Amino acid sequence: MRSLIVELSTGILFTFLYWHYGPGWELAITVFYCCLFVALLITDLEHTVLPNKIVYPGIGVALIAATLGSIFGFEPGVVTDSGFELWIVDASIGGGISFGFLLIVALISRGGMGWGDVKLAGLVGLVTGYPLAFIAMFLAIVSGGLVAAVLLLFKLKSRKDAIPFGPFLCLAAMATLFWGKDLLIWLAFS
Repeated sequence: MRSLIVELSTGILFTFLYWHYGPGWELAITVFYCCLFVALLITDLEHTVLPNKIVYPGIGVALIAATLGSIFGFEPGVVTDSGFELWIVDASIGGGISFGFLLIVALISRGGMGWGDVKLAGLVGLVTGYPLAFIAMFLAIVSGGLVAAVLLLFKLKSRKDAIPFGPFLCLAAMATLFWGKDLLIWLAFS
């Protein structure tokens, strides 16, 4: 039953992506990232682990795509140009900000935040770039906090139970890929 739900959800996601982006290279790269995030989301939910064999190749593809985009003068419409006019610079800044932020949280929390989450945050930042990495981190933290509060309030989890943060990072990354620019504009003018 679970695999049927995953397959149906992925089919709906792909249909939405095709409708949102239309055919082309932008659709291909976004489908790749969404497949990566769906795989990580499910793995973290089921096994509370974010495998390096998925995260590291994702980081590699994100760096290669941003480098090639910078060399050949193309970048996806989802990327918000920060003024550096190079996709690789925006991606690197976004990756560094996201990685650094969760690294600080992991160090302060002493085990409350896993290292897989820190690496995944770096990937999310590379994919969304600067300044959209802030939107992705904001969405992940708010949604994760709200879900954790509900689980604690209804005593479905205790304070000592682990709640995986990876799914929130993955969902936030996908939401940012779809609506990040609109959210950034809305936040800037509200």
